[in-house]
Amino acid sequence: MPSPNVIRYAIQLLVEGNDQRNFFGAMLRNIDLDGVQIQNFGGIDELRYFLSNLADSDEFDQIVESVGIVRDAETSADGAFRSVQGSLRNANLPVPERPGHKTDGVPSVSVFILPDNQSDGMLETLLCRTFEDAPLDGCIDDFFDCVRDHAGAEPHRPEKSRAHAYIATRPDPHVSVGVAAQRGYWNLEHPAFGGVRLFLQSL
Repeated sequence: MPSPNVIRYAIQLLVEGNDQRNFFGAMLRNIDLDGVQIQNFGGIDELRYFLSNLADSDEFDQIVESVGIVRDAETSADGAFRSVQGSLRNANLPVPERPGHKTDGVPSVSVFILPDNQSDGMLETLLCRTFEDAPLDGCIDDFFDCVRDHAGAEPHRPEKSRAHAYIATRPDPHVSVGVAAQRGYWNLEHPAFGGVRLFLQSL
């Protein structure tokens, strides 16, 4: 179970896993936003423990002015947000009323539920939106149709499979979706990332 790193910046961005850590690191550089410390809280069941430990540290009271939390919606954006609210209450931190809303006071707290604060899904759902209108999207459709027709195989997690199929067309096809963001494989200027950009800029 991960433990918080020593707090060094007034803005703390808590993310779910290494892929999100790498992706949001790339996005922060893309929007030229400094002074944000990314903390990887691990899996969704570990946020409560991680957040309590973070809030209990002496550095938290002395340094932190803003906390942003990002997690995947998975099968329920509403359920994911309510889970984060519960973790915040457990840590005696301010609780936003809705995703994307920033609480008043210090520290302020805001939450972003991937992919867009309302749809089910995850980081890969959002990433796939960046190429859904491109010709390459049709090639990926054809690939999975072929696999389905000839091998009877259906992707267990379609968005993850499609994201990795896209990465397979890039120079280094073995990297994760987060490292792919670091390598510039995703168009971070794409309108699909508009909500994420606004969330980060509001921190």
